[in-house]
Amino acid sequence: MKDYFNYHGDFSKLSRIDLEYLLLELNRYKIHYRKELGLEETASFGLELEFEDVLLYYVKKEFCKYEEFRYWSIHEDKSCSYKIDDFSIGGEVATDILHDEVKDWKTLSEAVLLLQKLHAHATDKTSLHVHVGAQILGEDIQNVVRFVKVWCIFEAIIFRFAYGKQKSNRSQILYFAHPIADALKLKCKYIPGFLETLMVPKALGFDKKWAVNFKNYHYLSSEEEVNNTIEIRVANGTLERTIIQNTVNFYLKLMEYVMSDKYDEKLIDHLFIRLKPKDFDQYQHIYIKDALLLADLIFDDSLDKINFLKQYVKDEPVLVRK
Repeated sequence: MKDYFNYHGDFSKLSRIDLEYLLLELNRYKIHYRKELGLEETASFGLELEFEDVLLYYVKKEFCKYEEFRYWSIHEDKSCSYKIDDFSIGGEVATDILHDEVKDWKTLSEAVLLLQKLHAHATDKTSLHVHVGAQILGEDIQNVVRFVKVWCIFEAIIFRFAYGKQKSNRSQILYFAHPIADALKLKCKYIPGFLETLMVPKALGFDKKWAVNFKNYHYLSSEEEVNNTIEIRVANGTLERTIIQNTVNFYLKLMEYVMSDKYDEKLIDHLFIRLKPKDFDQYQHIYIKDALLLADLIFDDSLDKINFLKQYVKDEPVLVRK
């Protein structure tokens, strides 16, 4: 059997026996928190960590004790905050701009551990939002087009992956993070040259009710700018640092893929043209062949592929069809 952590071939081309062995190994595998992820130096991101079951006052009081959190924001969130006798319960911790650096991952880890210490919980009402610095897609609008095409092709895979350790979505996901594939395909069908003539990202029309929010994407730029981001709203709430880091890694490397020499324009255009979006209740199902293809497309490192597949498959048995 293959050493999958040092395997440089395509996972999507594994034999049935080797794939069955890989899936068996995934059941025993645990994702570990890493010091760095190998992202591009220009990449940046910010997180919104939603939580319940603790007084917002206590969270603010504890975070204020630490210098590394001085630019972070702790506030109410309408999806998971409520009041008892004028005291807010639950809310959101919004990070400062973060980079793939040891110090930033250490700070994030400390924040998550602090929330756990305060007995904050991620629940069915909470989510994990990731803001990615718009500079990751540069100054060419076609990079945005490439990204939304890849997203739509693999949207069912992305949603299940983003559920973290859970096998299904949070209850209000269709209100706060509706899938975009069906809507985009309809726009392409009824608006001639919709993607081909796209001038600005906001013209996509996806805002805070959609899985990917472009309303914060103010302009095309190759430079990091405050409040110029693409917000990804899919993920279920979690206060597990390994799941948070693995989710960030996937989102950013998906975006880096569309900017890379690896981007297979012919394949992606072919798959997008043929795409027939699934019903939302099918998003929780496992489509292992599609997941393997996506992993091969966006990841260079076998560890990234294994971490992605573990979070996608979770602990479910997978039937490998001939």
